[in-house]
Amino acid sequence: MTRLDFVRRATPLAGWRLAVLAIGVLMLLPAAVNWMAQWQTVGRLQARLDAQSAALQPRRLTRPALAPAQQQQLDLQVKAVAEAVRQLNLPVTRLLKTIEAREDMRIALLGLDLNGEPAQDGQAAAPSTPAGTLKISAEAETAQDMINYLAFLNQQRMFRSVYLLKHEMTGAATGTGERPYQFQLEAQWRQ
Repeated sequence: MTRLDFVRRATPLAGWRLAVLAIGVLMLLPAAVNWMAQWQTVGRLQARLDAQSAALQPRRLTRPALAPAQQQQLDLQVKAVAEAVRQLNLPVTRLLKTIEAREDMRIALLGLDLNGEPAQDGQAAAPSTPAGTLKISAEAETAQDMINYLAFLNQQRMFRSVYLLKHEMTGAATGTGERPYQFQLEAQWRQ
């Protein structure tokens, strides 16, 4: 019986094959030395870069503590600036368009208060109304006109709530024999 061998046997490195392998290794040796030198250079440069970036890291600045009087003055200034910004950001034009009565309502607007009460005795007073609140003073020919105007404002999307603060009849009678109503409303708008 014959034996079949499909795997070639390795031939020993001898002669010209050994010479080609030695020449290949000798040719790759300078490239390997150059690669090692470049690797070391990159390592040194990376170490220098890390050291420099650590030295250039921004340091946390610590603000010296203020005296209580200075801190209180600074807090008052911050509140004043915040109030000025709030007033500048009020949607006054939209508010005025929204509170304008329809033609069929006989309403006269007498006054609007967006900011609460003014300061008294040179001190900043806390506003009597919270931010986003509008006080409206108006006059209506009849009680029904006053109620219709209140309902009209409650239907406006801009307002969260509108309610009657006070109302009173004025002294002079109108041409229909009824006395007009003066009233105050408070409306809180959505921001």
